[in-house]
Amino acid sequence: MPDFQLQLLMNSIELYKELPKTNCGACGHKTCMALAIAVVKGSATLEACPHLDKNTLDKLSSNVTKLDVTETMFNKLKEETAKLDLKKAASAVGAVVTDSGIVIRCLGKDYTVRYDGSVDTSGSVSLWIKILLLIYIKTSDASEMTNDWVSFDRLRMGIVKIGAFKKECEQPLTEMFVKDYRASTAAIKSIGAVEIEGQPSSVAWKLYLLPKIPILILYWQGDDEFQSEIKVLFDSTAERFLDIESLVFLLRELTITLGEISA
Repeated sequence: MPDFQLQLLMNSIELYKELPKTNCGACGHKTCMALAIAVVKGSATLEACPHLDKNTLDKLSSNVTKLDVTETMFNKLKEETAKLDLKKAASAVGAVVTDSGIVIRCLGKDYTVRYDGSVDTSGSVSLWIKILLLIYIKTSDASEMTNDWVSFDRLRMGIVKIGAFKKECEQPLTEMFVKDYRASTAAIKSIGAVEIEGQPSSVAWKLYLLPKIPILILYWQGDDEFQSEIKVLFDSTAERFLDIESLVFLLRELTITLGEISA
């Protein structure tokens, strides 16, 4: 287990010992341990627990040691990437070799992964995008895409994360298109999506999130009988280039990007 994961686990266990351990779910997490991990990661606060009085909250809040998991994860990946032969890896990930590093297109934007593992682009760069790019380089093999389209739950271990994928990816995308179909359509086309025919949905787009990770976005426009819905399909090789959890984060970044463009 990497050091930052061990530190996260130990800090979370110490906090968990002070929680009520009812696993009531009122905080929005399934278990008290899940809340403890989220608090240590900085993605939740202790105030979410209705069973903690003010004195306990004050005591625990002052003693919690939060761990910046994303920054720690990026620094670890950066070190590992610096040891790789990026020129050799370029063909496997669909990147272009330059004097300063390799250029990878992600969500319609070019990113340069430098030979020291740092990531640059024009404008600001999301830390999660940096992390996902380095995981992509580390994970990818020389597999060819199959054009065999499958739902998220049919990918290896996809069934484990299907709830999070629907909640954090497909549902927000559906809401976005229902709210403003024209703006959302313009946004998705601006990052390279191409409308395709022959799908069972009202409209469908093919989009390359990364050079080796294309998706199909199927949109059913609602009527008096059925609600609007978006389904995202992946090439069956997707998990050879990113693990399941990283795919969820990548689609979340897609949702954020489209929201920013269409705003």
